[in-house]
Amino acid sequence: MEIVTEMDPSVGIDNLVKPTIDMARLVVTPSNARQKHTEYLPYPDEKFIDESLQLYSHEKRPLEEVYRRCNKIFIDRLSLEVISITAVRGYKVRDGPEFEWIIHKRYKHFHDLHEALVHYVERATGSDLSQRGANNDDSSSLNKKQDEQPCFPTRNDRLSFLNQFTIEERCKTLQNYLTKILKHPKFREHMATRDILDVSSLSFVQGLGISVKEGAIAKHSISDIRGRSIFLRVPFICDKLRCHHALRWFVLKDSYLVYMNSDSALIGFPLLIDCAFSFEQGYRKTTTNNGIKIKNSQRSMFIKFEKEDDRNTWFDRLTDVKSRSLFAERNLFQSYAPRRQQQYAHWFINGQSYMETVAKSILAAREDIFIAGWFISPELMLIRPCDDDSMRLVNLLNKRAEEGIRVYVLLFNDPPLVGLNSDHTESKLMAQSPTKRNIKVIRHPNHMFLLGTESSWLFSHHEKIVVIDQRIAFIGGIDLCWGRWDTDEHRLVDLCDENITELILPNEKYDQLEKEVQKEEAAVSIIEKMAESTRVSNIASSTQIPKELCKQTKLDQEKKSLLKSNQNQNVNGERTKNNSNLAATPVTDFRSVLTDAEREILADEENTEHGRHKHKGRWKRIIKTVDRKIFPRMPWHDEALVVSGEAARDCARHFIQRWNIHKADQYRFNEFFPYILPKSYDDDQLFDSSMLSDILGEKLKPIRVDAQCVRSAADWSCSIGPKETSIQNAYIHMIKSAQHFIYIENQFFVSIANDTTIKNLIGDALYHRIIDAANKKEKFRVYVVLPLLPGFSNENAVQAVLYCIMRSINKGETSLYQRLIRDGVSNPEEHITFYGMRNWDILMGTLITEIIDVHSKLMIVDDRMCICGSANINDRSLQGSRDSEFCLVVEDDEMIDSQLNGQKQKVGLFSSTWRKKLFRQLLGIKNEEEMSVDDPCSDEFYEYFRRRAKANAQIYEEVFNTLPTNRVRTFIEVTEYTQQSKLRDTDPLAAHKKCKQIKGFVVEFPLEYVADDVLIPKWTTKEGLI
Repeated sequence: MEIVTEMDPSVGIDNLVKPTIDMARLVVTPSNARQKHTEYLPYPDEKFIDESLQLYSHEKRPLEEVYRRCNKIFIDRLSLEVISITAVRGYKVRDGPEFEWIIHKRYKHFHDLHEALVHYVERATGSDLSQRGANNDDSSSLNKKQDEQPCFPTRNDRLSFLNQFTIEERCKTLQNYLTKILKHPKFREHMATRDILDVSSLSFVQGLGISVKEGAIAKHSISDIRGRSIFLRVPFICDKLRCHHALRWFVLKDSYLVYMNSDSALIGFPLLIDCAFSFEQGYRKTTTNNGIKIKNSQRSMFIKFEKEDDRNTWFDRLTDVKSRSLFAERNLFQSYAPRRQQQYAHWFINGQSYMETVAKSILAAREDIFIAGWFISPELMLIRPCDDDSMRLVNLLNKRAEEGIRVYVLLFNDPPLVGLNSDHTESKLMAQSPTKRNIKVIRHPNHMFLLGTESSWLFSHHEKIVVIDQRIAFIGGIDLCWGRWDTDEHRLVDLCDENITELILPNEKYDQLEKEVQKEEAAVSIIEKMAESTRVSNIASSTQIPKELCKQTKLDQEKKSLLKSNQNQNVNGERTKNNSNLAATPVTDFRSVLTDAEREILADEENTEHGRHKHKGRWKRIIKTVDRKIFPRMPWHDEALVVSGEAARDCARHFIQRWNIHKADQYRFNEFFPYILPKSYDDDQLFDSSMLSDILGEKLKPIRVDAQCVRSAADWSCSIGPKETSIQNAYIHMIKSAQHFIYIENQFFVSIANDTTIKNLIGDALYHRIIDAANKKEKFRVYVVLPLLPGFSNENAVQAVLYCIMRSINKGETSLYQRLIRDGVSNPEEHITFYGMRNWDILMGTLITEIIDVHSKLMIVDDRMCICGSANINDRSLQGSRDSEFCLVVEDDEMIDSQLNGQKQKVGLFSSTWRKKLFRQLLGIKNEEEMSVDDPCSDEFYEYFRRRAKANAQIYEEVFNTLPTNRVRTFIEVTEYTQQSKLRDTDPLAAHKKCKQIKGFVVEFPLEYVADDVLIPKWTTKEGLI
């Protein structure tokens, strides 16, 4: 480290020669005339090397010390040397080869340093230094010892000074004085030394970068009202009632301004540089002399200086930092983060590979782990099969926390009716790391209405991110919770050797079958409830419906549907085998849907493994009722990605911004929850992909891309203003710029043009792009994959969402299809088609089928660009002011040869390989000889995709009478359709033969389902009212 300190050129020489009355005490020895105007400072002890201090492999202090508040500055056992001091230009101090900066100081500052150190030595040794020279008879011994001590040049005699020393000689004496002071660990860590060198415990820290400016400044109390109600703010409205805190040590880094307590090293709220970062000076702006008002999108701060020169210096430094910061600019998509070039990334399809890589990254963490989630299950098994519980999330985090890794978790604080059991997750995780206490959990919002504070009862924190060391970030739609773990095979059965894979014919009976397999899929029960509810409503309002229908009783299958949808995976994650007709990859997870009561029982019982509890034993009874020999599991399809480099640090910055403001709101005076500091972007580690390569392993390789973080954030979720809608902006930009095709996977598709309630513009962007392609007679394709049914828990909620989806696609004048037809596109399906996913298997000798729950949030454009994250295509995710969301936009940097629209094209390695693997899975293509998936725009492939989806759907309908289906156009027809004989019951062998003709998982989306009926929920329900 190299430190350059300058004196003010206008006062440098004058300060050195100007006499002062309050000079330091002198030690005069007659044998040496030069000592007449010098004072020697003895060391407090002879321990120049502190043996208790540890050695570091690098020349910076570890970040861990900042959060442990060690309050150390310089690197132990690293030489510290003053290079030069000049009266006009300054002096240099070197502490290793890396750091260098300039400091302006007066002679008075050196004098104050010396006085402070003299008092320190007197207190440490209990001696009076002013009497030391007079009482010592051995003057030669004293002189020899004094030659090794710091020698401070005093200035009591101006004539003596001018006659005996040149200015350069006196500066040399000051240089030697500082050099010797910095040799002793107690002197160089003294507060007076820190002040004169303008350094602190944040100056030389691994990852935090160089400090642009540091110094002690008074901070206005009005800055500290964040998180208090408006009633507590009233006294501060009047400027005369404002007060100033004691001096705080401010540190200006490359992307933020932070203050700290110099004595305790307690970090205050970091003010991140963003597009709203600004600062003003002048009495009219700050209502104080020599003050600066600083603000960003989250808060404002007043700081006050003693001198105008100090204020101007800080103002100039703030201006320089802002001018160089990309965060202060208006970035693409109006995002808080800029586009980052030459990052490294990889994608994941489904939970198995994603969670395994997350587990490996947790084990590879060196400093900290950030996790933000909508739903987190601490007991989740990340790597399967596993012989013990070491791969459970809670155990992994506990292990790393006890090893010194800091773990921060931001969790959506769900209202009681939601039933995500976030309180259990918080208590379970916070109970870990008993020794180091390194796991911190903040749940937000607090659901308390307090005037002047921010909260939300209606919206959620929906983002799903994991960040390792602010260097690697996992972003996507996969929550670390029950039900998300799945393989690429999307199996329905997980019984190992217990399953009967040979079909049981109608005239056969197996004694070992105690109960009959639940043959109806989960969708049947929820659709029957919707149909019954609609029929009852119609009966009450219409006389045209036959009276016989009034006598029909409602089928009570609520428990049956719940158990079917809950039967997903093995809760313990033990080693399993597979004897079904699908690949032998074990599926071991828990149920995807639970009632509130069952979630509470699970959470409480899991949390009381070593004690008594009111629910003890009840969970096992619930597990017993969910018999996996009766109920198939419901597969879960999802997408995610991992990125390293500056984009990962941008993701960490978003997490830090949220963490710090929630800490300020909820735990302002609780030191257990620290403020987190962003790492510097001037870091060579950001461009080293070796850590990501090690985590991915040999089978997966990092791919070079350009990446940009985008989000939906607002005042309630991130305390920023105005709201940010960069996710929607990115979607619209990518759709408009698409040249050949768009592939979309999403849990929802709710986007209606010119609607009074639904405001997002995704559907409108698709409409304009397709119209443009039709007018130019271009081949432009849009593939959209959705869940066949948007949920299973509440029939009114499912019906409401299905109503909005159908209105968005093809029902009503403002739907996408109807708008296209009205404006000249006679057949919209030549350009855009919708699909779902489904699978089948044999469970205990019976053919079964289930919907594959599509939870992805992915869009790929032209095999060159993609966006993936947590945002659904609906207003909750895209409006910014509602759910908080986080996505990553990826543009390929590594290109490969391919084909689009029948012509050779360069496509991106990242996007194309992701899309091609998805298409092969959807279509069941094992090799390129069956069908090439390179060109999704060609007529041949587009029609092949549509034919395969339609053929698969027809087989499912013929064998299982699946729902939803185009064969049911009104709710009245639902019961008649489900009661029809099914081929799987009448002729299982023929049905099995037909099922073998199914390829892949894709089926056509039933756009004509209940097309002749009213989908909108009854007005007497809350869903109908909304």
